[in-house]
Amino acid sequence: HRTAMIRREVPATGAAPPQWILIPQIEHARAAAALAEHWGRGDFGPLLPRSELLWAIAHHDDGWRAWDEAPQVDPVRGQPRSFTEMDPVDSLAIWSASIEMARRAGPLEAYLVAGHFCALARRVSPWINDPLGKQHVQQFLAEHETRMASWLADWKAQNPDDNSSQRAALALGYLQFFDALSLWFCCAPASEPEQVETPGGPVLTLDPLGRERVVLRPWPLGVASLNLEVQCRVLAAGQYATAGELAAAPSQPLRLHWHLQGPGEKVDAKV
Repeated sequence: HRTAMIRREVPATGAAPPQWILIPQIEHARAAAALAEHWGRGDFGPLLPRSELLWAIAHHDDGWRAWDEAPQVDPVRGQPRSFTEMDPVDSLAIWSASIEMARRAGPLEAYLVAGHFCALARRVSPWINDPLGKQHVQQFLAEHETRMASWLADWKAQNPDDNSSQRAALALGYLQFFDALSLWFCCAPASEPEQVETPGGPVLTLDPLGRERVVLRPWPLGVASLNLEVQCRVLAAGQYATAGELAAAPSQPLRLHWHLQGPGEKVDAKV
C-alpha cells in the first residue's frame, strides 16, 4: 500500500534528488503507544486507567487507515496531502470514523478520542475561511461534545469511586501528549534540544544526539532504554497529477528508528 499522511521532506544531497518519506497515521499512533507502554518512572506518574488509555493512544487514528492506503494529491502542488493540509470536511469525516471505532471499545475510549479531535477542531476553526467548512466544524463540535458528556457519565457510572472527571481529563491530556511526542519524532529530524510539558509531571527535555539517538531527561520510562521505530515508504519528490499516478510511482519500504536513552547511558551503547 502507498501511505501518505505524514509527509517528511528529504532534501537533495549531492547526486541524490529530493525525496519524501511517507508515514501512515496509524504508524504514528503505534509509536505513540510504544512510548506510553513504558511511561511512568520517578516523578512521571503511571497512566490511569491504563488499559483504556493505552487503547485510545494506539487506536486514536484508526479512521485514517483508508486514506493512508489511498492518499489524495493536492491538485495545485501535485504532492500527497499531509495531515496538516487536509480539507476540513475530509478531516472531520476521518475523525468521526476514529471516534466511532473508539465507541465500540468503550465509553472512556470514545470520550478520549472524541476529546482529542474536538480539541483539534477548535484549533483549526479560526483559520477556516470557507463559511460552509466552518459550519461543518461547528456541527462536529456540537455533536461530539454532547456525546462526550454522555460517554463520560457512562464511564463514571461503571465505578463511581474511581472514575472521576479529573481522571478522565488527565487521561485526555496524556493522549494529546503522546500524540504530540510521536509527531516530534515522525515529522522532521530534530537537531536541537526541546522541552515539552508533561501532564501532571516535570518538564521533559528531548536532546537529539545525531539522527537516531535521543536523550530524555529526566528519564521517564520504566525500562533502561527504548528502541522506537515506524514503518514507512520513501519515493521521489515531484509533481503528481493524480492519486493514481502517485500510487504507481516507484517507492521503497523504509524503517525509521531511534534509540531513546537516559542521560547516564553511554553514547556508544549499541542501538
